[in-house]
Amino acid sequence: ITADELAFAGYAAGRVNLVTYLQENATDTWWWSSSPSYFRNGYAIVWRVGSGDFDSYSVYGNGAGRPSISIASSTTISGGSGTSEDPYVVN
Repeated sequence: ITADELAFAGYAAGRVNLVTYLQENATDTWWWSSSPSYFRNGYAIVWRVGSGDFDSYSVYGNGAGRPSISIASSTTISGGSGTSEDPYVVN
């Protein structure tokens, strides 16, 4: 997920937001975006989210990336309940 998608979801740098749809299934573990915030000494400092906090940090530790896709607003979703046993159908 990119930093701009995190911002559209309701995160703001340096502020805690525990009520975004992305926090719904998140754990207390930090997870990294795919967007660099800046570069320092040859290393990327990237945006990360954890416990509702959205800020930029060096990539280290046991954080993870969260997969995401972007789809057009004209896309329709049908069938299923969204579980692995009964998935949605994306048209």
